[in-house]
Amino acid sequence: MFYRSLNIAFVLLIIYVSGCDTIIDTKEKPGNADRSAEFKIHLIDQTGHLEKIYGHPNVTNANVLLKSNTLGEEYNLVSDENGLVSINNIISDLYLVSTTRSMTRDEMEHITGHRLDFYRLVNSTIGTLELNAGNNQIIELPLDKLTFDSPILISEIYACGPPDAGLYFHDKYIEVFNQSDSIAYLDGIIIATVYVNSYLGISYEEDPEYVHVRRVWMFPGSGEDYPINPGEFKVCAADAIDHRVNAPNSVDLSEVSFEFYKDDAPDIDNPDITNMIKIHQRFSEVDWLISGEHGAIVIAQMNPDSLGWYDEHRLIPIEFVLDGVEYLDDVSRLDEKILTTQVDGGGTGGIQFYTGKSMERKLIRENGKYKLKDNNNSSLDFQINNRPTPEYHKEIGP
Repeated sequence: MFYRSLNIAFVLLIIYVSGCDTIIDTKEKPGNADRSAEFKIHLIDQTGHLEKIYGHPNVTNANVLLKSNTLGEEYNLVSDENGLVSINNIISDLYLVSTTRSMTRDEMEHITGHRLDFYRLVNSTIGTLELNAGNNQIIELPLDKLTFDSPILISEIYACGPPDAGLYFHDKYIEVFNQSDSIAYLDGIIIATVYVNSYLGISYEEDPEYVHVRRVWMFPGSGEDYPINPGEFKVCAADAIDHRVNAPNSVDLSEVSFEFYKDDAPDIDNPDITNMIKIHQRFSEVDWLISGEHGAIVIAQMNPDSLGWYDEHRLIPIEFVLDGVEYLDDVSRLDEKILTTQVDGGGTGGIQFYTGKSMERKLIRENGKYKLKDNNNSSLDFQINNRPTPEYHKEIGP
């Protein structure tokens, strides 16, 4: 996927009572009628593709997701034939916004000459909207980028470690999922942990073309050796063993699909599980590692020989990133993000060390089929599980 740039900036909404200086506690749902109103959002195509096809820039059948920053309420809306969405009785607040419009094969054929799947129009510049009852004019929201949607998504991250087992952390894993209706292949896809760019003295805003990564691994295979079926989950485990032997409240990973085996260190190797290929990781690290409370992971598809260098770390061009997820110890502190908002507009998490919780994409049902939520914003797309769910979803079961 090529991701929109979302300029996320959480602010504290302060509402004043008319004629009074008292600040209302925004954690409680306001009851005053003048704090809710009807809003209209007009979706306009700025790429020129829809105007070329239909003779107008109105974006019909687009999905708009709004999530209240203060109250957490979500609104899922669809634009009409005029590119408008109407919202009634919505409370004034700052809202996280995600806008996307899937392209049909016929539309892509008109644009490119080829009947292509997995493309959509997105907004790449606006991450929040402030809806104020005192100003309920029509709000224009541009869709300014045509992006490719990878069928492969990061579906779950388990990073914090199990409870009641001391400092045991060897049961970490990342899980991927095939979102499409056809077989996909994992061969050659890269999994990389994002480097904390503040340590480099730069921010992702100052280096917008690359993701800085520190541990780079790759799925084996030469093209079609490792299929992943529609709706199938595949786990890559730090150590593919039954961790309950060492930590009773951990999880059994002895039969997962892949393992990060570091052959230049005293690491554990399950001979029955396929090993990932190490591209770049420090010799001094004895295992594949991801941070427990605050980190980010990307998957990408590119020739590993083309990875760039920055200091001792590698560079992945954003154009080759398929998916990315960031997690934070405090989900409200998006100002501490380390992953560019072009890849992930928000952040999941809020999990403490050694609590046994995982981060998993939310399940949705679309046209009678199971899908995972994908708004390119982990604040909207992920939920927290009390226990990890390797190679299955909490709401479906093993």
